Amino acid sequence: MKPTPAERVALDHAATLTPMELEEASALSKAPDLFTFARRHDRVRLAQTRLVWAAEVWRRRELQLSLYAHALREQDRSAAAYYRVTALDRATARIRHALVDADRALAIAQDAAFSLL
Repeated sequence: MKPTPAERVALDHAATLTPMELEEASALSKAPDLFTFARRHDRVRLAQTRLVWAAEVWRRRELQLSLYAHALREQDRSAAAYYRVTALDRATARIRHALVDADRALAIAQDAAFSLL
């Protein structure tokens, strides 16, 4: 999978961030007051975590596709059957859209963190 320019920006941005722990992110995502002024920093941290997770899913799919292509070149049918993308897997287009959407959500959250409205 060759990344588009928007995906490349999102992947580069995600590489510089550190995600929250899963338990902390889960508890924070259930908070009803993330849009108040006092909780805007938490909203940014949650958006950063979601971007890192989307980038990890993108990298995992890229690895799966490259391993599948390698198995096909080597004519290894069992590895090719293991690494192929099936209808039960998330669609690659949805993974790409989720990555770009997570980057946009982070930009919106960062802009909102410094506005007074």
